[in-house]
Amino acid sequence: MSPILFARPWRPTVWVVLLLAAVAAPGQACQTQPVASIPPALLTEGFLQAHPDLYWRDLGQTAWRRGRPAQALARFQRASLYADKPSQALVARMYQEGNGTAADPVLAYIWMDLAAERGYRDLLVERERYWQRLDAAQQRRVLAEGPALYARYGDAVAKPRMETVLRTARNSMTGSRTGFVNPGLRLALAEGPEADRPVSGDDYYRDAYWDPAAYWCLQDQIWQHGSRSQSVEVGPLRTVEDPAR
Repeated sequence: MSPILFARPWRPTVWVVLLLAAVAAPGQACQTQPVASIPPALLTEGFLQAHPDLYWRDLGQTAWRRGRPAQALARFQRASLYADKPSQALVARMYQEGNGTAADPVLAYIWMDLAAERGYRDLLVERERYWQRLDAAQQRRVLAEGPALYARYGDAVAKPRMETVLRTARNSMTGSRTGFVNPGLRLALAEGPEADRPVSGDDYYRDAYWDPAAYWCLQDQIWQHGSRSQSVEVGPLRTVEDPAR
């Protein structure tokens, strides 16, 4: 059974059940969002700049489609700095398969462990598969090298990094440190998939897209309701679609 790198001290996977209970507890406070994705009309350059998790994942996918796997890997790692679990899973796959980098099953496992940190079932299952492929020496490397990656990419540091960007962007765009949005506000987006289509302020500034706690709840909802298959697929790395697109 694989270790759980996000538990301190190291513990065997028998503790997964307890950790899943801990993950599920905050989710019980989450209100079901009216949408389980981000509408294409909102995916403007400005919106993506304010959501670096989506921004860098999108650039990574673009690099992959253009046949630049090393660049894609670097961009998925940038997205991972902002707690983007799909990107962390894609980095794991690239290390597992040797796409854009030398194959390294140890780093592949650590990245998949990061991706599975919130207890999403599909990623937990994939993480266990990665662990079973490691020999004893590689498993010892996991314990030695895992903490350094968690110190940079784990939710404990990556979520606050993302939350700071969200708060700063929202306050800057609304002009209010309280985050108040005039319910009658109408926005004409100058670019993006649906440029010039009027969008209400309520839609653009929906808490699910800008409030940190609500944003993480939205991420949980996307995965728990099956939308994760649009962003992370089990098996060989392939061109993928952003779950918000």
